[in-house]
Amino acid sequence: MTHDHTSTKNSVAAAYDVVVVGAGGAGLAAAISAAELGASVALLERLPGALGTTSKSVGSFAAANTRVQQKAGVVDQAAEFAEDMALAHPKAVNAPELRAMYAERSGEVVDWLEDMGVAFVGPYPEPPNRVPRMHNAVPNGKAYVQTMVARAKQLPIDILFGASVSRLTCNDNKVSGVSYVHNGQTRMLRARAVVMAAGDYSGSPEMRERYLPAAGAAAVPINPNSLGLGHLALEEIGADFKQMDMAFGPQLRFSAPQKDSWINQLPSWRWFRKLASKIVSLAPRWAIAPIVRELLVSNMSPVPAMFEQGAHLIDLQGNDLGHEANAVEQLALSPQATGYVLGSAELARKFNAFPNYVSTAPGIAFAYFKDYEAGRPDLVHRADNLELLSKKLGLPPELMSERYPELKGKAVFALGPVQAMLTVTEGGAAIDPACRVLRHDKTAFSGLYAAGGNGQGGLVLKGHGLHIGWAITSGRVAGQNAAAYAKTAT
Repeated sequence: MTHDHTSTKNSVAAAYDVVVVGAGGAGLAAAISAAELGASVALLERLPGALGTTSKSVGSFAAANTRVQQKAGVVDQAAEFAEDMALAHPKAVNAPELRAMYAERSGEVVDWLEDMGVAFVGPYPEPPNRVPRMHNAVPNGKAYVQTMVARAKQLPIDILFGASVSRLTCNDNKVSGVSYVHNGQTRMLRARAVVMAAGDYSGSPEMRERYLPAAGAAAVPINPNSLGLGHLALEEIGADFKQMDMAFGPQLRFSAPQKDSWINQLPSWRWFRKLASKIVSLAPRWAIAPIVRELLVSNMSPVPAMFEQGAHLIDLQGNDLGHEANAVEQLALSPQATGYVLGSAELARKFNAFPNYVSTAPGIAFAYFKDYEAGRPDLVHRADNLELLSKKLGLPPELMSERYPELKGKAVFALGPVQAMLTVTEGGAAIDPACRVLRHDKTAFSGLYAAGGNGQGGLVLKGHGLHIGWAITSGRVAGQNAAAYAKTAT
């Protein structure tokens, strides 16, 4: 079979050993892993580039027994990692086989990415992990995608952007190809094995309404391009699904800066990332803290402690949504799911020194009120009194005075806009530890695999670095097993 080896081609060959749907972290890992085992691979992506959720992340990857850990003198075991994951969320005890697979394979995957050119710093601690397991890509999640795209171009992988997969070809529970739409034309692509890695459904209003509580359905998706099309294609052929009512969010997130952070504009050259990683690894913590704070004020959320100590979460009409956990859910249900954090200047001063910080990267750095004033002045609104602040925000001064009498006559601040955002949905197709997609009777389809959000299989990923870790690890496992299956399939 002839391969037109380019990432911008307009056509693909008629048949492949493995077809991968989705060019995010999971799909790229699957395609590369299959091609490295000698399989002929096609990678189909609906968007004009590799723009999945992985590329939008801070870049944390939770893993056990990595070279990065070993160099830092950290002794770790996969079984202990699996146990610690189960402590993070009551429903994390579900899917123990998938948890064990991820814990066992994650270290190998971090090493594989490092060999490929991803530069890591860490490992950093985060409860409930008993040892440091958080590996941060330099400079952020874009490093995974950039590195894997470069690797994919070195391999016999046909990548077709702008190709929206509409359905799977399935006969007698054996998957033999996909139908996709490209340039307005529907085409068929035959395959011995298919890996579905098209992401979650957080960007689909219809699927959010179908599966999530009202607040989750109304929240603003971090990745509006995650339309759940892979879920729908799997549902059509009778795949089983797990935890479809689970989601990571709504959670508070400050609105994104209009201009990209200078960190996001750093070169993606491999040697540059390696050098940056070395500098960060050798530098004392105080020296890298300003860099991490730049990431914090660009990407993170205000901590609950601000509300516990007197700040108000308000909507765009000035309504007080309270201090409790359900305040974020109320914000999700308000117009535009958008509001502000309101408080006194005295509270702002309090959150300028440890232990009172506005946001944090656990174990690395803290961002205080003054850091937001310096790094995100567009988010910080101050006034000598509530009336002036209300006018700045376009809120009715008389009504604000009635609602917040304790702030009358005081210097005040507002942080925002802040939105109730949906990070990812947790539900996906049921899979086994080989990432084979399962039917309702728990038997596996022949030749069909799923990874990332498409194949989360009931695994609840609570904690930093688990979603990227699962996406790339499951992608690698799915790609390897799909390639092995393709060798035996007729």
